[in-house]
Amino acid sequence: MPARTVIPTFGVPKPGLKYAKRPCAFGIASRPDGQILCVKVTRAGQTWTDLPGGKIETGETETGALIREFQEETGRTCRPVRLLVRTRQYLVTAKDKPRLNHSAYYEVEETGRADREMEPDHEAVWLSPDDAIVELRDEAAALAVMLWMRAD
Repeated sequence: MPARTVIPTFGVPKPGLKYAKRPCAFGIASRPDGQILCVKVTRAGQTWTDLPGGKIETGETETGALIREFQEETGRTCRPVRLLVRTRQYLVTAKDKPRLNHSAYYEVEETGRADREMEPDHEAVWLSPDDAIVELRDEAAALAVMLWMRAD
């Protein structure tokens, strides 16, 4: 019998809420000084820090969604290098929508400037990995950064 893969799951579902499954892909890009690219998002009166990435749209591949979301959120292009981890995260969005993110976190190489405008509610910020772990909204994203730090 093949070994069963355990997917780390974070958050606690709130009783009475129905969580919609949302497939997502996120990326970790770094500079030579070791800082990683994050995004500050301000939406519905809330501000939080996240890794660049988001929902995989119908018909998109995981890496295709990652590349698109990275461009939209940071104004930069990227190339996925390797998959770091797959996770699940229970959350309620800023618009009060319960979601169960099924996420893939990739190490990515930043390849240049995108030829499109950034989303107006996103700001690209460079943080040390330690600061990112503390500031990231989702525990799943913090785990991905820790695994990236320990990777060869």
